Amino acid sequence: MINGLLDQFLDTGWYTEATLFYNGFIYWCEAQSDLTTNTTTFFIDKWAAENENNTYYHSLLEPDGTLTWKRVFEISDTDMDRIKQRFLEAPVFEGKTFWQVEKEIAWLDEGQPIVKNKSFL
Repeated sequence: MINGLLDQFLDTGWYTEATLFYNGFIYWCEAQSDLTTNTTTFFIDKWAAENENNTYYHSLLEPDGTLTWKRVFEISDTDMDRIKQRFLEAPVFEGKTFWQVEKEIAWLDEGQPIVKNKSFL
């Protein structure tokens, strides 16, 4: 993992709003808990972005000013270990699993400006 500790990511980072960059895209990882059902939903949203020195990212807007994103993974379960295992085994990263691209993934923060228009690139 670039710009982050793999052990830290695997311990807590993967479900606490982690922002990963791989091959021209942000993969936004987040988990939300429902205390009434004791269920956690983990999801990953993906959108185009630029990587700045493996530290920051800038989301890339469409020419009309909108951000195009899609949900590439979602799972709900009462067992966090099962959720984590499914995430690590899912071909989320352009058909590859986390372990297949782990050395190419950068753990980033938002940069300034946060967004850029694709038509200016």
